Amino acid sequence: MKRLRISSLGKAISRNRKLYMPRIGLVSMLLGSSVLAACSGDGPLSLGFGNDSEAVAQDQLGTSIPYAVEIAGLDPQEERLDAMLRNVSTAIRLQSRPTPSRAGLERRAEDDVERFEAVLRSFGFYDGQVTFEIRKLDPDDDVTDDVVTSADGDAGNGAGDDAVQGASNTDGATNNTDVQSPDPLELIYQVQSNTPYLLSEVTLRIIHPDETVEREATDAELLQSQLHLGQRVAAEPIILGEQYAVDFMRDRGFPLVKAGKRTVMANTAEKTISVTYELITDRQANFGAVSVKGAETIDEDFIAGYRSWRPGQQYSPEEIKITRRDLAQSNLFDSVIVKPVGPVSEGGEVPIEIEVNERKHSTIGGGIDFSTADGPGANAFWENRNLFGAGERLRLGVEGSDQSQGLEGTFRKPQFLRRRQALVSNGSAKNYSTDAYDGELVESFVGVERKFAEYWSATLGPTAEYSDLTGADSPNEQFYLAGLRGILRRDSTDNPLDPIEGNRLEFNVSPYTSISGPSAQFASVSLNGSQYYAFDDDGDYVIAGRGRAGIIIGEDRSSLPANKRFYSGGGGSVRGYEYQKVGPLDENNDPEGGRSVLEVGAEFRARITESIGLVPFVEGGNVFESSNPDDLGLLWAAGLGLRYYTAVGPLRFDVAVPLDKRDNVDDDFQIYLSLGQAF
Repeated sequence: MKRLRISSLGKAISRNRKLYMPRIGLVSMLLGSSVLAACSGDGPLSLGFGNDSEAVAQDQLGTSIPYAVEIAGLDPQEERLDAMLRNVSTAIRLQSRPTPSRAGLERRAEDDVERFEAVLRSFGFYDGQVTFEIRKLDPDDDVTDDVVTSADGDAGNGAGDDAVQGASNTDGATNNTDVQSPDPLELIYQVQSNTPYLLSEVTLRIIHPDETVEREATDAELLQSQLHLGQRVAAEPIILGEQYAVDFMRDRGFPLVKAGKRTVMANTAEKTISVTYELITDRQANFGAVSVKGAETIDEDFIAGYRSWRPGQQYSPEEIKITRRDLAQSNLFDSVIVKPVGPVSEGGEVPIEIEVNERKHSTIGGGIDFSTADGPGANAFWENRNLFGAGERLRLGVEGSDQSQGLEGTFRKPQFLRRRQALVSNGSAKNYSTDAYDGELVESFVGVERKFAEYWSATLGPTAEYSDLTGADSPNEQFYLAGLRGILRRDSTDNPLDPIEGNRLEFNVSPYTSISGPSAQFASVSLNGSQYYAFDDDGDYVIAGRGRAGIIIGEDRSSLPANKRFYSGGGGSVRGYEYQKVGPLDENNDPEGGRSVLEVGAEFRARITESIGLVPFVEGGNVFESSNPDDLGLLWAAGLGLRYYTAVGPLRFDVAVPLDKRDNVDDDFQIYLSLGQAF
């Protein structure tokens, strides 16, 4: 059995593989992806292969030999290998600059043989052989379309393979009009990949400050390195396997581990490869002191408070990842870097550095919307995301439409009392004029929001409300309500305005009691959800679905404040019907609302161009007087939407028609215009 130690990256390989084969720089291409890619650019290379002299000769002689290139012998399933060979080929890259002689084409081919054999090794074919031949191109061959001619002449019949003819004028210059173009040539590479080498062993050589341990990788370590014994030894997984090995050493509390010398051994008799990864560590460490760089207006202690680990906890890159993600999601920074900076102290702790680049903290914005039923609407807001220097966010807004006008404000203080917990507050004062009710409404809420998992959060706090509303089947009295709002949320979507994957879920329980005015005690329970699934990696084709269900427990509909009943219909629920008009109506066809609601909808989002998309959709819903209705029949609608994608989100234009149109109630169609997807 003959074993070879592979250590040279750029060792030349004999062009005659029959004399030379396994004395390889086999490692060469276990590292080779990046080196090979560097050889594949479109610009000229100064590698000493005679390209410049060929260009001079071509200019002097006024002619060149066009040629076609064929790569033969590869398994049709080796598409990536074929693409890489073509990518590194000098002959193919310079095909638009034909050589003035057959000898020049031979030099290009000889150069390619070395490159091709290097690529074969990077794909695990260490016994691969490459030869070539150059022949005159038969006019009857099907490859004539592959011939690239120079600007000096077209492919044609000439005097011979290398014949170059020309006549000089009186000034000694070549007369190109008298040049007879030489015959085009065909360069054929014959590639024999032969038996691929397989991975037989992975060894870890771990160099600690006080000892060196060398052992075979465990099954778990192989799995984490995405390697398995018996796989074909290609360059990419071997290179990545080293980085994975570094990663799982970091997972074990070695923050400053780095890769040392990688050794690859080939057994030419058994056609196998063994790999040894050298890992150089510092001491195992716990999390140490946290320092902050780059903070300008944000308190450094506030930034350091985002750390997810406990004092004295063993170092873990997962905790570093969580801290970086939470800081990035705070909307306070343009960039965030969290890293160990070493060295490990005598006490076994590694310092952690958080480097941030603050973004602008104030924003002014607004938007408009329109529907045929509701008319135009507009809103504007001002927001500051660092009000007192610790990420406090205050947002004040104003909105106006035919249905409502008023002011609203929200406040959020992150890291309230503990990590991943925020103090939240909101309030609004609005005047309403809808078909369901008219009057004034003032609402307020103060609570605590806590994130307890990557996608989950919960909010709990008291709420107070004053309403003076007049509506159908309504007590028409002033209500003073106090209540408790509890919300459980899950949001794994990737974009708030245009999600292409993930889901949203919100479960809301809100009990209320009157503290003045008419007596009322009731609880509102609702569940809203949406799901998004992309059919392609780019998210150009997405199916989205949504649902809503809710019930009110405790009071009859006629005893409930008008604004606390459920309503359905309009751009945010069932498009195709007027706002709030899906459900019970009085004798004037005004909506009365109900104690339960059910809605479903689905749409297919197809991005036709970079900026234009089409969205067919179907939706259904209904509101029921009872909290336990006997009949769950829905009113259905369908439509087609147009999306114009902008930097801030899609501009939405929808046309919807009611499929269960009611006489003297529903219009033939509804039109909606706004920013962002419907859900």
